[in-house]
Amino acid sequence: MNRPSISIIGAGVLGASLGYLLMRKGYRIAGVSAHSMRSARGSAKFIGGGIPYDSNLDAVLGAKIIFITTPDDMIKRVCDELAIGGTIRDGSFVFHMSGALPSNILASARRKGASIGSIHPLQSLATRREAITNLIGSYYNIEGDKKAVIIAKRIVKDLGSKEMVIPAKGKVLYHSGAVFTSNYLITIFSAGIELLGVAGIPRSKALPGLLSLIKGTVKNIENVGIPMALTGPIQRGDISIIEGHIDEIRKSTPELLSLYCQLGKETVKIALEKGGISEKEGERLTSLFNRNIKKG
Repeated sequence: MNRPSISIIGAGVLGASLGYLLMRKGYRIAGVSAHSMRSARGSAKFIGGGIPYDSNLDAVLGAKIIFITTPDDMIKRVCDELAIGGTIRDGSFVFHMSGALPSNILASARRKGASIGSIHPLQSLATRREAITNLIGSYYNIEGDKKAVIIAKRIVKDLGSKEMVIPAKGKVLYHSGAVFTSNYLITIFSAGIELLGVAGIPRSKALPGLLSLIKGTVKNIENVGIPMALTGPIQRGDISIIEGHIDEIRKSTPELLSLYCQLGKETVKIALEKGGISEKEGERLTSLFNRNIKKG
């Protein structure tokens, strides 16, 4: 089956990795543009195809599908540039890949006859090589015009992945949930390493030790789901243990106390759902956390 040609505007980690995968699924990469010709050439070389440009207008010529993979604050400006420059054809498709922004920021392309949409991989992409592995089989959030959604679903399927279609008004909350799960996990991991360091465990052992713990937790979530995967002192109602945590954190790393207690409050809700603690125990724990959030 012949697949449409694609141009990628902003070939960083996401753009270059997406181009690499799509080319190997039979899509022709028409053009690749970046902030400099050197960067565009490097991205085109990584992708294995596509003519490099430092001009966005030139990069989209001959492409049926345009992916704008720039930072979020540049997406509308780039789209407007393409629309004003006359390079968006009637019947083409323009997508951005922001998790938080709706597709209607591409309205200038729609006025030129294009169908518009957004495709966002629900995945952590640290480097191009890791992104190639992580993007395959991931979930993608899709939103946009009816025709654009149809094309987006086809692309996601070709990538061997799964799609989630949501209304534009839900994108900010969707993205917030992704930030909680991915970005804040790193923050929590960093806090854990800091506490183990204060306890006397060197980073060289704390990092792999906690990583093993995280992997076990993720496996539990996969196998039994939430709330059943929850373990630890909160779900057991070990209030004296929690009090000991709070005392030691206040003495050693007081800047982490409010974070610990805020997360503890949310964990109480999950423990109650699991049935590990009674309502009375939940109230006592919540009160304990609230008192120490103020102190933190």
